[in-house]
Amino acid sequence: MLKTKYQQFSSINMTNLVDVTLVLLVIFMLTTPVMQRSAEVKPPVTDVGRVLTALNPNETLIVEIDQIGNLSIAGNSVLMEDLGELAEEAYLSGRDEAFVRADRDVRYEIVANTLSALASGGYLSVGLVQESGTPPE
Repeated sequence: MLKTKYQQFSSINMTNLVDVTLVLLVIFMLTTPVMQRSAEVKPPVTDVGRVLTALNPNETLIVEIDQIGNLSIAGNSVLMEDLGELAEEAYLSGRDEAFVRADRDVRYEIVANTLSALASGGYLSVGLVQESGTPPE
């Protein structure tokens, strides 16, 4: 029988595992902001009201309602039943302003229910987001 000076080495090469993990981490860090997009909402157009250039989701609660009536907060779908509880958590965490950004074709009932759920969460004054410009006649 031949004797060799080599031994069998049966453990995982950690360098390759760490390299692959770091590459995947970088890929996910780069693609996450792109994946968080808002709902397809076309708010009504008006030339009246306060002009907001940007809304910071870390300081304000922004509820979006699409044409069908689906609710979303920061790109995440939300059920109407859970909105009051989520609004209360956001209010207690320091978000003192709330805005509803609804599509121009959404049913008024859905907007009214959203405003009621936000009021039950502590937001007694809620802003409605609309596009600035001259409304079509």
